[in-house]
Amino acid sequence: MTDTGVEYRREGTSGLIVLDSPNRNALTPEFADAVVDGLEQAEGDPEVTALVLASAGPSFCSGADLGMLTRVGADPLADENFAGIGRIYGMFERLREARIPTVAAVNGTLVGAGLNLPLACDLRIVSDDLRLIGFGRAGVHPGGGHLAMLARHVHGGAGAAIALFNQEMRAEQALATGFAWQVVPREELLTTALDIAASAGSDGDLTRAVTRTYRAVDEDRPTPRGAVLMERAPQVWSMQRRLRRT
Repeated sequence: MTDTGVEYRREGTSGLIVLDSPNRNALTPEFADAVVDGLEQAEGDPEVTALVLASAGPSFCSGADLGMLTRVGADPLADENFAGIGRIYGMFERLREARIPTVAAVNGTLVGAGLNLPLACDLRIVSDDLRLIGFGRAGVHPGGGHLAMLARHVHGGAGAAIALFNQEMRAEQALATGFAWQVVPREELLTTALDIAASAGSDGDLTRAVTRTYRAVDEDRPTPRGAVLMERAPQVWSMQRRLRRT
C-alpha cells in the first residue's frame, strides 16, 4: 500500500485499485492522483480488459477530506485550492472516460463526493450494508459532475430523493433504482466484482473498441468536463456561504 492509501495490482485480466486511505478513503488531491495512476496502469496494459475499484476498509468513501474543505471554503478561488479540487474532479472525469470498462465494488457508507467515485464507473456491485448519503448533510452544492451522473445512473425519482431531499439510499433501493447491478453479502463483494470484470474477456483490443463506442453513444448527455463546470460556480458560492455561517 502506498502513502496515499491507494494500491494497484493485477488480478488475472483485470486491474484492481484497492482504496485504504485515512478517514474512510476521504478524497484528497493526492488520493485522486493515485487512483488516476492506477487507472492509467490498467489502460496501459494490453492484457487488462477491465478495472475494479474496491475498498479495504468498512466504508467505500466518506467524501471530501474535511481539512481540505475548510481550506477551500476559506478561499475557493485561491490557486492551490482551485487546482486541488480540480485534481479530484479530474479523477471522476478520467474514470468516466476510461478506455476500459470499470466496476465499483461498493461497501459500507458513501457520503457527498464519495458517491461520485462509483457513479463515475460503468457498473456498481454493492454489499448489503450499503448506506448512500448525498451532499445535503455537508451543506454545499453538489460538485464533480454529481448531478449529471445521478441523472444517468438512477431512476424512479431516486436522484431527486438524494440530491433535493437528502434521503439515504440503502442496498435494496440501490438495486431497484439502477444504481447497483447486484447486491451481495459483504464477504462476497470483491470476488463477485472480480468475476464480473473477468467476464469482459481476454481480447484487450476488442474490449477497448467496444468501450470507445459505448462512450460515444452517450453524446446527448453533458461531457464529464461540461458536467463539472455546470456545478462549479454554485458549489463555490455554497462553500463560501457555509463558511460564513460557521
